[in-house]
Amino acid sequence: MNVQLTEEIIRGRASDQSYQKGRDYYRSGAIYNSSWQSMEGGIMLTAQCEGSSAPSYRLRVELDAGGVRSASCTCPYDWGGDCKHIVALLLMYLHKRDEFSEHKGVVDLLADMEKDSLVALINRLVERNPDLYDEIEIAIPMVNVGKSKSSAKEKPQTQVSEQTYRKQVRRILKQSRYDEDYYDDWHEPAYIGDLEEVLETATKFLEASDAEGALIILRVLLEETLEDYDGEMDYNGDIAGFIQDLGMPMSEAILSLEMDKKSRRAFQDAIQEIIDDLDETIEESELEVILVALEYGWDELPDKESQWEEYDEEDWMLFDQLQQARLNVLKRYGRSNEYLQLAQKADPYRYILELLQLGQVDEAIKASKKLKYDDEMLSVAQKLRDAGRLNEAIALGERGLKKKGNAVYELATWLAPLEESQGRKEMALLAYRAAFDDQPSIELYRRIKRLSGSNWEDLRPALLKKAREMYYSDILVDIHLEEGEWDAAIKVAEKDSFSYHLLEKVADAVVPHRPDWVIRVAIKQAESLIAQTQSKLYPVAARWLERAKKAYRHKGQAAEWNAYIDNLRAVYAKRPALQRAIENL
Repeated sequence: MNVQLTEEIIRGRASDQSYQKGRDYYRSGAIYNSSWQSMEGGIMLTAQCEGSSAPSYRLRVELDAGGVRSASCTCPYDWGGDCKHIVALLLMYLHKRDEFSEHKGVVDLLADMEKDSLVALINRLVERNPDLYDEIEIAIPMVNVGKSKSSAKEKPQTQVSEQTYRKQVRRILKQSRYDEDYYDDWHEPAYIGDLEEVLETATKFLEASDAEGALIILRVLLEETLEDYDGEMDYNGDIAGFIQDLGMPMSEAILSLEMDKKSRRAFQDAIQEIIDDLDETIEESELEVILVALEYGWDELPDKESQWEEYDEEDWMLFDQLQQARLNVLKRYGRSNEYLQLAQKADPYRYILELLQLGQVDEAIKASKKLKYDDEMLSVAQKLRDAGRLNEAIALGERGLKKKGNAVYELATWLAPLEESQGRKEMALLAYRAAFDDQPSIELYRRIKRLSGSNWEDLRPALLKKAREMYYSDILVDIHLEEGEWDAAIKVAEKDSFSYHLLEKVADAVVPHRPDWVIRVAIKQAESLIAQTQSKLYPVAARWLERAKKAYRHKGQAAEWNAYIDNLRAVYAKRPALQRAIENL
């Protein structure tokens, strides 16, 4: 299997600290139970690593010809780049590949087992881990729904009771009014989750070809939530958002049914009346797609090129929504040829995704020339990489990067390591710069510095300027500390006086370099906290005093520190909580 992995790739994915610690972990033999498994376009590594805050952590890494496709670890590390455990695993695979055992995929592992043996195995696993029972119980109906799908032309008699669902939805809404713990002004109302479960049930009926049952549930949800709706109480617009989201699934249910003209007209009148009476806080255009679905069904829509002036912009948006609903229905019923024909006309992005799913990679690559948005280009590029078409994936990513759209950071951070793995440092540098300009971070700063070589002094001012323009004080402090520019870091921290964590970060870093400043700031912070006479603040004050103590000792002034802390204890002798907080200083 052709995979790309080098020391430079590993080092470039992690901070200096994580890399150094990961190398120590690798050398100490902390990685164990290591294995590899073939997967499409590459391999998957799994292993365990000895942990510091847990007995061990589980690791999973995917590799392909572009380097590291993805990496995860169960440790709590969340400070940018790969954690030390992933670094250790990658180094082990790079240097001791023969210590990785081969693991078969689950399908291959179970392929030769007979039904009785498989049931016995599952039963044994459930006995050892009872939580598996719940997961299996949840999974079985989903499997059965998949088996029970039928063609869109079939009309199974629905077993859905409108009365039952009205009672259920009314009970949910009633509970929201009388249970104080059921509604939180600061977060999404708790009962939204209950309504979404009902919506999910409707979706399951739709997927099982019971569009009639799905439409009954959806109509109940729409009518009952609107009947109960109070715009003044919907502080964050969560309920309005839920109501608006009913438009598309209702349109899909309508498209999946064969309705006679009389029923269709009656339904149109009912929906029109609902839209006419909508609260102003609900966006009616999100529900008007239901009317468009009822009016046009699967009939030909107006042609944009020849009939543009006959309709307004909102009409064309609704026609586009209807096309999306049609695509969802065709996809659901596996009508691939019809789906491709419509997607090619209405949505090039979905057309390309379908081609890739069908394995028609060359056709998808040709069609990708019609993509307009960088987020779509990133998604397709990622799938091309998964399909083993690395060069085409990189080329598409480069085209997307030029768009400088809403996904520039995600696209740039995906593309840069790939460019670097292929030895294209200039393109990698360009991508890292684009990511930094969008969302500055110390990790990106380090990667740009590592790649820029002799051009670093020319690039660095632009990075600092960008961080200042975006008011990223944290990043400016990190950069100045990284470069040993102690006074510049102090200046930023003092200017951003409300960000106490910046003062803490700088104080911790500059003790050996600016001890006088640390002493002055630490004592000022500690004494201001103590003056507030709140015992909960005393531990914070004690941490500031600890910094002052370190600075005094660094200057060789232990006697001065002892005199200061003894005086502080004497002044506040009648504050036992404070005395406890500073007793070990």
